[in-house]
This record gives sequence, C-alpha cells and structure tokens, in this order.
Amino acid sequence: MPRVPRVTSRVLVGVVLLLGSLLIAACGDQVDWSAPEDLLIHEKATDRDGFVELDYWSLIDAPCQRVYEALIDVEHYPEFIPGVQRVQLLSQTEGSKTVQIAQDVIGRQANAKVEWMFDPQKREIQFKTLSSDLTYNDGYYKFQESPDKKRCLVKSLFLVKQAQGMSLGALGQATRESFLTAARGVKKRASAPPAG
Repeated sequence: MPRVPRVTSRVLVGVVLLLGSLLIAACGDQVDWSAPEDLLIHEKATDRDGFVELDYWSLIDAPCQRVYEALIDVEHYPEFIPGVQRVQLLSQTEGSKTVQIAQDVIGRQANAKVEWMFDPQKREIQFKTLSSDLTYNDGYYKFQESPDKKRCLVKSLFLVKQAQGMSLGALGQATRESFLTAARGVKKRASAPPAG
C-alpha cells in the first residue's frame, strides 16, 4: 500500500491562507457595474520615502474610448479641465506628447514639462514630469470597460514627489482635489455627444 504523506495543521493552515489570499486578490478587481457613478470609488494613499503614492479608481458613466480620448487630448485641457490655464504642445509622436502645462495647485500656478505616453491597444496612459517649478507627478491611467461598453472604470496612480515648501500631506490633499476637478471635466467631455 502506498504511503500517503501526513498533512500537518501548519501545512493545512498555510494552504488555507494562500487560497484565501488568492481569492481576495481575484475578487479585488471585481466591479459592481450596476453601482452609481462615482469619481472616487476607491482611494488609497501610501507614504513612501520622499513621495506619496495615490491610487484612485473612478466609475464613469461614459464609454472607455471616450474617456481615453479626453485624457489624451492634453493640449485642449484648458477647455474642459478647470484650473489648467494653458498647455503648449512641445513635441508629438504617434504614441506620445510632451507639453508645457500651467495649472493651479494649492492657490499657486505651477508650470511643468510633462511627457505623456499612450498605448491605445492596452488603453493605458502614462505620464512623467520632466521638469517643474512646484510639484512632480508621475503615474498612469488604466481603463476597464463594462460588459455593455457604456461605462468605464479608470484606475489612476500618482507618484507625487515632495515640493519645495510643501509637506507630503498637503501635496497629497492638493493632488486629490486636482484629481477630482480633472475627473469631473474629463467625465463631462467624455459624456458629451461626439462632435460632427
């Protein structure tokens, strides 16, 4: 008769914990597509060494393609995102744009040179601050479409580096407020009837 290995309680507990962790991780990305629109359905701030990581999820009543198109229309942000004063397109390729942008941050005007990289196949947008007189934000936007293609979950991640004369807490709060203002503008632009 073959010998069956004996399962100890430690091994059993370990297996149960591992399976539980995998189940929680798998369910963590589940979206209740019937939930009401919420520009901040998920929010997490993590202090890192010298910067803060801000993770925001938005459930938007607009198709992902329209939200994506609004976000990559960087040079027109002053038309639909309050607080963005001006944007100058410095260079452009098929998959990127580099701009000089001026916007209000905590009652001050911040000027920054930002590179935007687009991947339409993955529906992913990355951005990186190349230079700034106030704050440095790097991060990305990722999109998940509802089964009926009428709603979009946007996962946003910001890595906000400490600015001169500002605490990370103040900077994190300012980024949150700017994010919500921008999200309302993007939602309005994405929900508008297509031009033409």
